[in-house]
Amino acid sequence: MNDTLRMLEILNEGFPEIAQMEPLEARRQVDARARPTENVNDAVSEDSEITVHGQRIAIRIYRPVEGAKATGPITIYAHGGGFLHGSIDSHDSFCRTWVKGTGSTVVSVEYRLAPEWGAPAPALDVLGALEWVRAEGLATEVILAGDSSGANAVLVAALMLAERDLGDLKGLVLLYPFLDPERSLPSHQAYAEGYFITSRAIETYWRHYLTAPGSEQAQAWQINPLRADSFRQLPPSIVVTAGRDTLQDEGRAAYERMVAEGVPAIHHHFPDQFHGFMTIPGYRPAASGQQVLWSSFTNLFGREG
Repeated sequence: MNDTLRMLEILNEGFPEIAQMEPLEARRQVDARARPTENVNDAVSEDSEITVHGQRIAIRIYRPVEGAKATGPITIYAHGGGFLHGSIDSHDSFCRTWVKGTGSTVVSVEYRLAPEWGAPAPALDVLGALEWVRAEGLATEVILAGDSSGANAVLVAALMLAERDLGDLKGLVLLYPFLDPERSLPSHQAYAEGYFITSRAIETYWRHYLTAPGSEQAQAWQINPLRADSFRQLPPSIVVTAGRDTLQDEGRAAYERMVAEGVPAIHHHFPDQFHGFMTIPGYRPAASGQQVLWSSFTNLFGREG
C-alpha cells in the first residue's frame, strides 16, 4: 500500500462523523486531533490580537529563524476547517514550513467560525489582519493565502478589496478551495465517499455556515465567491487542487475564470491526492507538493520586496 492509500485509510477510519454531532462537539473532536508541532525551529513566532468590528481576533506572526532575513511579500494565512473548526494551532506546523520554504513572514489568522458567526466574518477578519500589517509597517506587498474554507475567506477578502478600492495585493494562493454551497459540480458526486472529506461533511459545514448569524444578510458572492461579477481585479494567483477531492471542480472553476478574465494564474493539480493533503505533517506527498508550491510562489511573487 502506498503512502496516499495508507493515509486515506487512516483518515477515513479516524475522522469524526461530524454530520451526527452538534457543531461545537464536532469542533472539539476535530481540533483535538491536531498533532503537536514538531518543526518549531523552522520559524520564530509570537502571538498577538487584533480588533475587527469590536471582536478580538487572535493572530500568530511567524518570521524566519534568527540570522535569516525575511524576503519578498508577507503572507496572511487563513486555515481550513469548513468554517466550523481549525485554528492557528491546527496549522502551526504548516505556517512554519511556509516561512522556511518561501522566506516570507506569515501572519496566521484565527478568524471567526460558525455556528457563532457566518459570512462575511471570516473575510472581514482577514482584511483586519491586512489592515494591521499595513498599520504596523510590516510589509508593503501582501499575499493572501488559505486552504479549504480559508481559501474561500481570502478570495472573498480579495474581492472586497477590489470592490472597495482599498489597495492592491501582490498575490493570492488558494489550496483546494471550498466555495460552492450548492455542490453542483461533477466532482461532488464522483468523490462523495471514501476520500476523507465526504459529501455529508461538506453539507454539514455549509449548513452551519449558512444558518449562522450574518449569512442571511451577506451578498451571494460573499458566501460563494464564484458568483462575483468580476475576477478581473484579482492579483496573480496560485490554485492547488487534488484529484481525489470532492471539491476539486470548485478550484478548477476558480482558476479557469481567472484565466478567462485575464488574471495571471498557475494551477497545480495533484491527481493522486485528497482534500487537505498539503498541510499534513510528515506526509511525503505533502512535502513534495510543498516544494512545487514554493517554487511557483517564488517565480510568481518573487523573494524580493
